[in-house]
Amino acid sequence: MKLTNLKTLAAGIVTLWFSAAGLLAQSGVDVVANNSVATASLDKAALKDILMGKTAYWPGGEAVTIVVLTDKTDAALQEATGMSGSAFKTFWQRLAFSGRGKQPKEADTVEKVLAIVAETKGAIAMVPAGTTLTGVKKIELK
Repeated sequence: MKLTNLKTLAAGIVTLWFSAAGLLAQSGVDVVANNSVATASLDKAALKDILMGKTAYWPGGEAVTIVVLTDKTDAALQEATGMSGSAFKTFWQRLAFSGRGKQPKEADTVEKVLAIVAETKGAIAMVPAGTTLTGVKKIELK
């Protein structure tokens, strides 16, 4: 392969890498957390680690509790984890059944998600962008 082809390929990969970080921000969701969470921003990899159970504790030791808005954030969940909503649910059922994780809490309305996040220390969720946030804080996606 010629050097110019390698440079073009490398430039394409770098462009793709940097554009992937902005996908969630453009997908129409906001990431919110309980006010007790000290973290103000996350990158895509850190969010994926949280959603996939690889990061179970926030810096400072507080346990992470995932809250899912059923059927309304599937596209964002797909972007963040690479799994459909049903595959994500099955993944967590397997982790919980094997004793390696606690299944995310679910709610069927944005208001219920916000209420659960507000009352649960360490909670994190994705809600539709532009949602009026009360009792929770917005986490910036880098």
